[in-house]
Order: sequence, then C-alpha cells, then structure tokens
Amino acid sequence: MNLENLKSEWSAMNDRMERQEIFKEKFFCQMLNAKSDKSLSRLIKYEVINVIACLLLIPVCLYFMCKEGFEMTRPVMIGSIVFLGMCVFWYSFKVLVLSKIDFTKTLKDNLLVINKYSIYIKYEKNFMYYILMPVAFVVCTIYYSILHTPLFVWLSLSCIGISLTIFTYYVYRLYNKNVSTIQHNLEELRDLEEK
Repeated sequence: MNLENLKSEWSAMNDRMERQEIFKEKFFCQMLNAKSDKSLSRLIKYEVINVIACLLLIPVCLYFMCKEGFEMTRPVMIGSIVFLGMCVFWYSFKVLVLSKIDFTKTLKDNLLVINKYSIYIKYEKNFMYYILMPVAFVVCTIYYSILHTPLFVWLSLSCIGISLTIFTYYVYRLYNKNVSTIQHNLEELRDLEEK
C-alpha cells in the first residue's frame, strides 16, 4: 500500500514536471516570437520611412532644379532625383521581402527570407560606403571646382557629407542589430523544434 502511494505520487510529480517543461518551452517560444516580431516591425518601419523620405525629397530636388538662381546645382539635383527614384524602388522591394516573413509559417522559410534580407543589407551597405559616397564626393568636388564656387558651398558640402556618413553608419548599425536579433531567435526556435 505504501509502495502504491509512492508510485502514484511519483507518477503525478513526473506528469507535473513534464507539463511544466512543456509550458516553459511554449512560453520561451512565444517570447522569442514576440521579440522577433518586434524587430521585424522595426525593420519594416525603417524601410517605409525610407520610402516616404525619398518620395518627399524628389519634389524638393525638382523645385531647386527648376528655380532661378540655382543653375549651378542643376546637374547635382538631376543626379539626386535619379538616385532617389532608384531608392524608392529598392526600399519598396525590401519592404516586400520583409513582408514575406510570417512567424506562423515554417522556420526554414523565415530563416531563408531573413538571411536573404541580411545579404541585401550587406550589399547595400558596401555599395553606399565604397561606391556611392566616394563617387558622389568626387563628382561634386570636380563639378563645384569647375564652377569656382565660394567657400560657403564647400563648407556646406563637407558638412552634409560628414553628416550623411555618420547617419548612414548609425542606420546600418540599427539594421544589423534587428536582423541579428531575428536570426538569433529563429535559430533558437529551430534548435527547440529539433529537440
């Protein structure tokens, strides 16, 4: 009789521990999904803000391109409009890529999409740092030196260039932080799923 009670208590305790372990695992999965969803919504928000900013800057560039007295900035404004137009399409494409992530789908699909997005960010960052910024600075320097622009324009151009470089570095740090958070959480969920 005492042995029977001990066996039943042991069995009940074992069942409670199993249920508690399942509850902990589900809670951990929900926590990881919530954290990933928060980072994903931040990334989508960044991309949408980029699209809106580019769309708002195009009319400003058009205004300065057509305004009298700003003839010396016309080629720069044309280049800016072309670049902003390409940025609108690029950022819209990245929003579409991010919208494919759904945490109710399989982890494999989500990992594939976030890794693809991470590669896009890496290429975009390399293009900005090593191609676009140096080319833009060289072209603007040559163009403004041919026009013999005053010192104020050179100082303005230098301040804008330094500000854009710092801002770009900060933005890519935010992107990398959120992408790595999503990747890490999805990897942990995959490890939990394999157990």
